[in-house]
Amino acid sequence: MEKESYTQVDVDLALARVAAGEKKAAVARTFAVPLRTLFRLVKRASGDRLSGPLRPGPKTVMPAELEQDLVEWIAAMQRCGMPVERKYIIAKASTMLAVAAGRSMPTCTTPMRILTSGWYRRFLQRHPSLSNRIAQCIARVRNTVDGEGTSILFNTLEKLFIEMKIDGMRIFNMDETSFMPKTARRKVVAVRGSTNVWRKETKPSFHMTMVGAVSAAGAAIPPLLIVPGVRLFKEDIAALSIKGSAITGALKGFSNKKIFVQWLEFFGENVDHLAKPVVLIVDNGSTHIDAEAAETRVEYGILLVTLPANATHLFQPLDVALFKPYKDCVHDLMLERLCSINDPVVRKTNTIEMACNAYRRALIDKPASAVNGFRECGIRPLSLVELRARLALYKGGGIKG
Repeated sequence: MEKESYTQVDVDLALARVAAGEKKAAVARTFAVPLRTLFRLVKRASGDRLSGPLRPGPKTVMPAELEQDLVEWIAAMQRCGMPVERKYIIAKASTMLAVAAGRSMPTCTTPMRILTSGWYRRFLQRHPSLSNRIAQCIARVRNTVDGEGTSILFNTLEKLFIEMKIDGMRIFNMDETSFMPKTARRKVVAVRGSTNVWRKETKPSFHMTMVGAVSAAGAAIPPLLIVPGVRLFKEDIAALSIKGSAITGALKGFSNKKIFVQWLEFFGENVDHLAKPVVLIVDNGSTHIDAEAAETRVEYGILLVTLPANATHLFQPLDVALFKPYKDCVHDLMLERLCSINDPVVRKTNTIEMACNAYRRALIDKPASAVNGFRECGIRPLSLVELRARLALYKGGGIKG
């Protein structure tokens, strides 16, 4: 005969009726809670203990109250921008337990530790609100963007959009990024028991910059590539595979005021078919603010809007939605090349070809990504609520609520 199951609601109601003065046997007949179980729960409740189900297995090394204090400490460290790692949690828990138990606290010189990695694994299982994450490094200045800059950006865009009747086809975002993604460790599948797992690395020996722009309607302007050196070779120009794209040279492959003016002329020619003026949103870099650049903007009917300082990770659609897929495409193309020809040397023509292919895959062929980027940043459609929501993303260490 199967035992009749009961829920926590049944237990709570049964305990309430017993507390009201009813006989335990009568309550047990009414609910599915067995009489012996009801006796045990009543005894536990009378002893000021929790009436909920106990955790199966042996008692934990740390009392539940200490573990809860440890969870709150972990959350507090995250809120102040200093999330802790595994070894610091084990050390902190060991210190807390040693103080609570009156033992001598472990130090760096003593090999003995009260708690181990096994305790840490079970601790995370007991507290599902905690999880292992990769912490993004945010510079101090990037974490000091305030609400005043956000309000100024909103008011500026609102005034332009209303007075100039700007639609999505006339709102553009421009930014520069390097060709190579940052080198980082990646999780791979390897043979169990391998003593050392490594992978080949291939990257160019020089820096190349890609300048891109997209509209809030999803249209992508052909890229401008900045390669190191002053002279451009025929094979470098021939490697451009996107119609209308351009290439120029700088001493070290980085953008400067002169190249920004060249790009403005290049941009103006690509948006010549649109009604004027057009809005161009850029970061607050010094290369974008220049007298010659201002004259070029007036000539081509371009209204420049700069984002708040150090806020590109919050309000720039290219940074938020497009450059990460672009870098992923570059990484995939580099890996495909290495697997096909096993040549780690990457020449300038190879980087130009891969930059064009990645730009086509990530920006030109996916206009919806640009539309979503403008929407996510709260620029199109313009929304002060979304702008403030973006601003709050990095406040309090990213903890919700």
